[in-house]
Amino acid sequence: MISSLRQPIVFDGTSSPVKTALFIIICMAWTLPGLVGHDPWKPDEALAFGVIYGMLHDGHWLIPHIVNVPSHDYPPLYYWVAALLAKILSFALPLHDGARLATGVFMGITLLYTHKTATRLFDERAGRIAVLLTIGSLGLLWRGHQMNPELAGLAGLAIALYGLTRIRSEPAKGGTTTGIGAGTIALSIGIVPALAPILSAVVIMCVLGEWRNRTFRAGILTALVVALPFMLVFPAIVLLKSPEPFTTWTECLLGMPIQDLLTRRLLENTYIIRILPWYGLPAIPFAIWLWTKDRSKLAERFELAMPFAVFITLLVLVSLTRKASEGIGMPLLLPLALAASHTLDRLSRSVASFMDSFSLLFFGIVAAAGWFYWTVALTGIPDVAARSLGRQVPDFVFSFQLIPFCVALAFTLLWIYAVVRAHRNNRRAVVNWTAGITLVWVIATLLGFPALDYRASYRSTAATIAGFIQAQPPACAASLNLGDSQRASLDYFAGLRFVAQDRPDASRCTWLLTQGTRTEIPLVDPAWQLLWEGARPADNDERLRLYRKP
Repeated sequence: MISSLRQPIVFDGTSSPVKTALFIIICMAWTLPGLVGHDPWKPDEALAFGVIYGMLHDGHWLIPHIVNVPSHDYPPLYYWVAALLAKILSFALPLHDGARLATGVFMGITLLYTHKTATRLFDERAGRIAVLLTIGSLGLLWRGHQMNPELAGLAGLAIALYGLTRIRSEPAKGGTTTGIGAGTIALSIGIVPALAPILSAVVIMCVLGEWRNRTFRAGILTALVVALPFMLVFPAIVLLKSPEPFTTWTECLLGMPIQDLLTRRLLENTYIIRILPWYGLPAIPFAIWLWTKDRSKLAERFELAMPFAVFITLLVLVSLTRKASEGIGMPLLLPLALAASHTLDRLSRSVASFMDSFSLLFFGIVAAAGWFYWTVALTGIPDVAARSLGRQVPDFVFSFQLIPFCVALAFTLLWIYAVVRAHRNNRRAVVNWTAGITLVWVIATLLGFPALDYRASYRSTAATIAGFIQAQPPACAASLNLGDSQRASLDYFAGLRFVAQDRPDASRCTWLLTQGTRTEIPLVDPAWQLLWEGARPADNDERLRLYRKP
C-alpha cells in the first residue's frame, strides 16, 4: 500500500485503489460539510425549514404552510423527506440539522445517476469525470448544501436523464425510469418543470429525425403514463384541501402566480442566460465547444444529441416559466456536465494546462487565505487583519475546535499530496478544479461556519424579542411588513407567532413588530411606544422594531 501511494497518480480513466479512494473522498468532502452545525439562514433555508417545522409542529403534511399560512412555492416531496429525517434523528441532531440531511440524500441520488448516465452514454471513463464536473460547478456549491426543494427536482432530473439513455431502445425500462424521474420533479418543483424530460425526448426525436421509430415513441408514451399520476396527486390534494383551490393550483402548476407569469419582463426571461457564463463553470465552455465542433454529427449520434436536446429544452422552459433565481439554473448543470465529460481527451494540451494551472493557483490562494484568517481569528495577529475580521462579526468569540481543525488539515494535506503526485494530463485539470473548490468549501464550513452562523442566524434576535413579549403578558403580538423568513425563524427559535396587522383579531394585541431598514421605518399609530430596535449581528440594513401599546 505504501509503495502505491508513492507512485504517480495518472488520471487516464482507468481505475486504481488510490484514484477510487480520492474520488470517494472528494465526493464526500464536497457533499457532507455544511449539512449540519448551523441554523436555517435567510431567505431560502428559513422558508424551507418554516414549511418543515409546520409539518412537525402543526401537522400540515399535505399542503405546505409557514406558521399556519399556506405556502405555494413548491410541492411537498423535499419537505416530507426532510421532516421525516428531522423526526427520526431528533435524538441526536437539532431539527434543522436533521432536516438538512435531506439535501445530502438528494445530492447523493443526483451524483449516482449522473455517473450512471455518463457511463451509459459514453463509457466508464466518463462517469467519474461527469460527477466531478457536476460538483465542481460554481452554481451548485452554495445551493447544493442548503435546505432547498429544487434539489429534489435535480435528483428527479438525474433519474430521468438515465431513463432517456434507454428510452430509445428499451421503451419499458427507459420509459418507466424517465417517468419516475419526471414524477419526482412534479412532486418537488411542479408540473411544468416535470414536463422537461418528456419534452426533451421529443426534441431528441426531432434532432435525430426518428419520428417513425415506434420503439422510441412507445418509450415516450410509457414515460408520460408513469409520470401522470405523480403530476396529478398534489394538484388533487390542493383542490380538496385548499380554501382557494384555483389560485393555489395554478401556482403549483406554474411555480408562480399566473399574473407574475403574464407580466414577466425580458430581463427575467434572460436571467439564466446572463448568469450561465459563471454559473456553469467549468463545464459550459467544454460543452459549447463540443456542440459547435460536432454540430454536423448531432443528428447522427444519440450521445451528442441527448445532452444538447435536454439543455435547450431546460433553458427555454426555465427561462419562460420559472421565477428568476439562481436555484432554477441547477438542472442545466447536468446536461452541461454530461457533454463536457466527453470532451476532455480531445482538448488541446494548452487549454487543459491553463485550467489546471489556474485552478491550482486560484483555489490554493483562497484556501491559504482561509487558513490565514482562521489563525488571525484565534491569535489576533496581525492586529489590522484582526480588527477587520472583528467588524464583520462583532462580539463573536472565536474558539479552537479540535475535530473540525483536524479534518480541514487532513483534507488540505491530501490536496497537496494529490497535486504533487498527479501526472499532468487533461483529466487532471478537472480533478484539480473540483478538488480545489472542495478544499475551499471544507475550510469555509469547518473553520468559518460558526462565525457565519452567528452573523446570519436569527436565534439571538428571537431571544431578545421573546424576552420583551413573554416577560409582559398578554403575549398577543401583531406584525407589519414581517417577511416569511423572519416569521418562520421567530416561530422556530422562540415560539413567537404574530398576527398580521390587517386582520381583525390584531386589534386586541398589545405588541407590534415591524420590519424595515435603517432609513425606512414603517408607519405605525402614534399610540404605539417603541421599546426595542435591532437586527441580526452585523446586519447593517434590516431593522426590526418592537412596539408596545400602553
